[in-house]
Amino acid sequence: MTIENIFDMLFQQLDDMKKAQKVDISIVNTLDKLIENCKGIEQFWIKNEKIPIENSFLLYHALRNSRLVFEKMKTRFIKANKTHENPKIVEDSILVLPMLSELCNVIFALREREITPEICSFISRRLKSLRNIASHVSLLPSPSEEIKSVNRRKLMNRFSQLTDTLQGIFGEV
Repeated sequence: MTIENIFDMLFQQLDDMKKAQKVDISIVNTLDKLIENCKGIEQFWIKNEKIPIENSFLLYHALRNSRLVFEKMKTRFIKANKTHENPKIVEDSILVLPMLSELCNVIFALREREITPEICSFISRRLKSLRNIASHVSLLPSPSEEIKSVNRRKLMNRFSQLTDTLQGIFGEV
C-alpha cells in the first residue's frame, strides 16, 4: 500500500468519524502504518551519504516531527473516550492532516530526486507550519515526549566525540 493510499484511508476514516460524531478506534491501525513508514524513511535519510548532511538532517527532522505528531494523534485516539475528547480529536486531526500529508508525500518522493535549496526552504517552511498547527491543536509532543525515544548513551557518546574534536581544533583552553 502506498503512502498516498494510507493517507486517503486516513482522510476517509476521519471524515466518517466526523459525520458519525464518534471515534472509531480502528484508525489506530492506519496511524501505525504511517508511523512505520515514517520510521523506515527516517532511516533512509539518516544513512544517505549522497547528499549534504544538512539536507539529510532536515528531511529526517521533518519526517521525525511528522511521526511524533502521528504518535501523539494515536495516543489521543486511544484515550479519547476516557479523556472525553470524542469528537475533539477528530476535529484536531482534520486540521493537521493536510499539512502532514503534504510534508510526508514530498519527503517520501525526494528519495529519488535532487534536493535543491528551494526544496529545503519549502520543507523548512512546511515543518514550521506543521509544528505551529500541531501545537495549536495539542498534537505536538511535549519536549519530554520528544526526547524520550533518544538513546541518551549514544547522544552522550556523540557529544563527547564532538567536544574532543572541538578541543583538537581550538586547542585546550
